[in-house]
Amino acid sequence: MTLQAGVPAHGGSTVAREPDGRVVLVHYALPGETVEVRPRGRRGGVAFASVERVIEASPDRVQPRCPYFGECGGCHWQHARYQAQLELKRKVVEDVWARAGLRLPPDTPVLGMEDPWRYRIRGEFECIYRPGASFELGFHRLRSHSVLPIRECPIHHQRVEEGLGAFRQAADELEVRGLKHLLLTAEPGGNGLLWAARVEGKPGRSLEELGSRAQELLPDLALLDDSIDLELWGLQFRVRSDTFVQANHRQTPVLYRTALDMLALAPSDRVLDLYAGIGTISLTAAREAGHVTAIEENPRAVALGRLAARINGVAEVEFLTGRVESALRQVRLGEHEALIADPPRAGFEQAALAEVLRLGTGRVAYVSCEPSTQARDVALLIRGGYRLRRAAIVDMFPQTYHIETVVLLERA
Repeated sequence: MTLQAGVPAHGGSTVAREPDGRVVLVHYALPGETVEVRPRGRRGGVAFASVERVIEASPDRVQPRCPYFGECGGCHWQHARYQAQLELKRKVVEDVWARAGLRLPPDTPVLGMEDPWRYRIRGEFECIYRPGASFELGFHRLRSHSVLPIRECPIHHQRVEEGLGAFRQAADELEVRGLKHLLLTAEPGGNGLLWAARVEGKPGRSLEELGSRAQELLPDLALLDDSIDLELWGLQFRVRSDTFVQANHRQTPVLYRTALDMLALAPSDRVLDLYAGIGTISLTAAREAGHVTAIEENPRAVALGRLAARINGVAEVEFLTGRVESALRQVRLGEHEALIADPPRAGFEQAALAEVLRLGTGRVAYVSCEPSTQARDVALLIRGGYRLRRAAIVDMFPQTYHIETVVLLERA
């Protein structure tokens, strides 16, 4: 079937239409291209397809760098030149916001990377056991539950890729069984590589042997199983495998600086930091504001945040452990001048958003990795008395469809 690709859709596809007018979401096509496609099934009344042959190519089309592109479900836009990727992401955010009744400010910048490769310091790999075949590690195929074995990944830190090969070889040699996932995190400023394995049942001696053998295969790296150091703007943090960290460490300062610049904190300001994690934003904000109250549900992340505050001598940060909606009930009206939030992909829980509206903090910086849930929440905040002042798109995930957006809202 031959189709004409139209506008980009959130999820890494482009919108096309069959001769009868029905929508088809086409992966690996660029807007304006004429392509021959292979159907990939339907979901929710929408058909999916992927490109088999490009008949008329876009001038923005380039040769993908990764040999697995087109099969692996991790990347979606490697076939587009990088500047075109940024334009596609802006268009996606505009369309998502329009469906929520919002208009993206016309001066919204799209902040990309100078080098959009080797940026991920953390990678999670699926373990593959196949009868009569060697042990493999990989990622899910596009729109599939099956796993594609991989040996390299150009968006991951070089040290993560080296660890991928070492653990694959070690697990194969030792015939380790029961592995489900392998999580690797590269230490940005050192030679450490943090690893954690998820297994079926209780980990046994073989897991210790796996780490020892992998270390032998990585003589130039320090293989760690507890935590690694992370430096951000001169502040020192500890990161564990069970705590969140921004995967793109090089672009993290751009994301956080964008949010803090929007808030324009004064030395007298008191700030709420919601979904604070290990306190990377909290401690940074505390150097500009008078006091920061950080709220985080994960007790291990809170412990690391408090540790970071002690290490860096930042006394102006208070950590509260608990769900945001519960912890905010302890906060009184008028206690804070500014609020920053970086919720998970699902956005604010309804109860948490109700608490934010109750407090009515004067300035709110909302960081999101999912434009649809952010647009939903922003629309509710506007309905509750806020005005949208500024927005910025920060590309934390080049070559993929994922998007980070920062907005500033002010109490009307």
